[in-house]
Parts: sequence; structure tokens; C-alpha cells
Amino acid sequence: MSFRNVGKSLAVVGILAWAGVVLAADKTPSKAAVKAPAPKLCLGAVDPFDRATQKTGFYAIAGKDGELTSEEFQNASEKTSTKDFLRSFDKFASLLRFDKDKNSKIDWVEAQAYRVDLRKRVLAAFDANKDSRLKGPEREAANRALAAGKFSRAGGMSGRRAAFMGKWDKDGDGKLSEAERNAMRESFRKRSVEKYDKDGDGKLSDEERQAMRKDRGGIMGAALQRWRMQHFDVDGDGKLSEAEEAEQKEFQEQFRAMGKRIDVKYNDLDGDGEVSMEERRKIGREWAGSALKMMALAATYMDRDGDGTVSAEERTGFGKKIQTGMVKWFDDYMKEFDADTNGRLDKKERKTYLAGLEKNFTTRVGRFDADKDGRLNPSETIDMLKDFAKEIDVAPSEAKLKALEEGDLRKTDKKPRD
Repeated sequence: MSFRNVGKSLAVVGILAWAGVVLAADKTPSKAAVKAPAPKLCLGAVDPFDRATQKTGFYAIAGKDGELTSEEFQNASEKTSTKDFLRSFDKFASLLRFDKDKNSKIDWVEAQAYRVDLRKRVLAAFDANKDSRLKGPEREAANRALAAGKFSRAGGMSGRRAAFMGKWDKDGDGKLSEAERNAMRESFRKRSVEKYDKDGDGKLSDEERQAMRKDRGGIMGAALQRWRMQHFDVDGDGKLSEAEEAEQKEFQEQFRAMGKRIDVKYNDLDGDGEVSMEERRKIGREWAGSALKMMALAATYMDRDGDGTVSAEERTGFGKKIQTGMVKWFDDYMKEFDADTNGRLDKKERKTYLAGLEKNFTTRVGRFDADKDGRLNPSETIDMLKDFAKEIDVAPSEAKLKALEEGDLRKTDKKPRD
């Protein structure tokens, strides 16, 4: 973990959780397992698209009027003999996206448009060599993604997400394994070296890394780089020596250990000293019911003009406001541990700083742990995040929050907030 990730780590710890980080997220890599062959879902329906067979299969279940209703779709889904058209990944809601005459029925022209769109999205995600065909690993990955339901929702996987997963999710299971993540990171590293390695020595110097961070990090990135040099560049020469780098890595390990202690304290449900995958899944299921509330709350915070929608400008502006608030919070908090007021935390001060962070978070949890069970449920966590949003000055007006609680955003004033 680089110093640049310190801010992200604090978010994981929970202090900066408003950025969208949730402790309950399941990020534990699963153990390698032997996978059964994926079902052959692509053939006929996606690649190659067999129009004649699909058309015949469609009319076999659409009835005399040639239009497929929801009831006919459901009845056909329960019969194995009608799978020439329907596949396990098909959903009637997805077909209705192509219901041009809005009669809640699907004719063959509309069904064909659905198939063509599906083929286009699957190829965009898995046709690595762009030859408009799926072969070998491409087909296997596509079959697995279809079987996992990754293209079943109305709209399914598309755009940047589809392209991203198509490039890195080699086994098509809908998530990135550790090996896939490592391959992605190595590719990004090589591209970074190619772009920022001005002296051509095959690696990035401190100056070249600074240029990269400035381009990528925005407000928070610039602050992280400033903190890195502020607290570890003891001789002030603008770069980290071997000794300074070693001191930085030592701090990173201490920070990581603090994060693990907090993780175990609040997510180790059975008290065995570790957070198992099942425990993370259980917490994830607990959070699933609050997903819509979190989305609505986030939208309310971003919707500056109170029109009930979030524009791209509002989303970007809110992101910048969060970063600005976080930077100020960090600056103010670090000053509390700068005992000699020299603007830099030395080794001893960093130790007390980490202890302070841990205590800060524990205190926050205690304040919002309404049922006193020693951890925060989703509702309690949301209350803590709302409180922290006020602390870093990104919360909307009380009128807007009240309107959200009443389920009527039209009651909010239309004046933008700074």
C-alpha cells in the first residue's frame, strides 16, 4: 500500500466512509476451485445468432397471434422443449425494452431486436480480438457470464462496465480474481511507465510519480502527495531517500494493522479473531436491504438544485466538495498530533496519530450504536455518515433532508448550495 492509499484506507476504516466505502463489502479473494464447464448458452441465441431457429422457436411459444405475452413467456420458461428461443438468461422485462408499440407484448421483430442488442453487448464484453466471433476462452467466459445472469437485467452489462469486465474478467464469472486483478494492475503499471517515464529508464522517479499523481488524483491526490512529502521527506530535498522510504513503509504496515484490528472488532461475528467470507456475506446481506436508502440519500446530497435528478455537473461538483472537506479534515486532525508544531509528524507523533484515529472511530461508533450491540447496523451507519457529512460541510439543508424523509423532494427549495 502506497502513501497515496492512506486516505482510501481511512475510508475503509470508516472515518471517511461517506465517500461510499462500506466496511461490510466482501473483498476477500475466494480460493481457487475447479470449475465445471459452462453451459452452451451462446450458440444460436448470441454467437452465432441463428435467426431461422430463433424465429421458429419464438413462434412456437408466442401463440396464434404471434405476440409473446408475459404469461406465455412464463409458461414457456417452464418447458424444456421450448428452449430453442428462450434461454436461462432471458427475462421478459429485458424483452419489453424493445416493445416499440408499448402494448406489453413482444412480436418477432421486437424479439429479434432484443437478440441483436444482446449479441452486440456480449461481443463488446468478450470479443477480445474484435473478429466479431467468440472462440475458445472468449466463448467460455461469455457462457459463464450469461449463466451467472450478468446480461439478464433490462439493459444488462453495457458501456464501460462491459468493456472493462470483458477485458479483465477472463473466466467470465462476473468478478475479478486475484490473478485477474494482478494482471490488470501490471497492465496499468506498464502504461503509467510508458506515459510518465520521461527519462526512458524504464521506471518512475519521484518527480515522475508526482506528475502522475497530480494528473490522476484531483484535489485529494494532490493533498496525499503533499502529505507524503510533508511527513516523510525529512531532509526536504523533494524526494524520498532509501531511509525515508523505509520509514514510510513501516508506517504503512502500522496503518494496515490498525485497519485489521478495526475490521475484526466490528465484523468478526463469531469472535474467533478473523473475519471469514461467510461473515462478510452475512453483513453484505444485512446491507442489501438498505441499498435503495443509501442511493436515495446520496442522490439527495448531490442534487444541489433540488429538482429530483442528479446531473453530471452536480455529481462532479459533489465529488470535489467531498475531497475538499476531507483534505481540510485531515489537515486539522493531523495538527492535533504535531506536538512540536513543526508541521511534520515524526515517528513518535505518527504512533499517537494512529492511536488517535482508532480512538476517533471507536468513539464515533459508540455515539451511533443505538442498540448497544458493539457494532453498527446499516441504519446506525447511515446516521454516522450523515453526521460526518455535516462535519466536513457537504450536507444539504435540513429542509432537503426532511423532504427526503417524507418522500417528497418537491418540498425542497430550488436554490443551489455552495
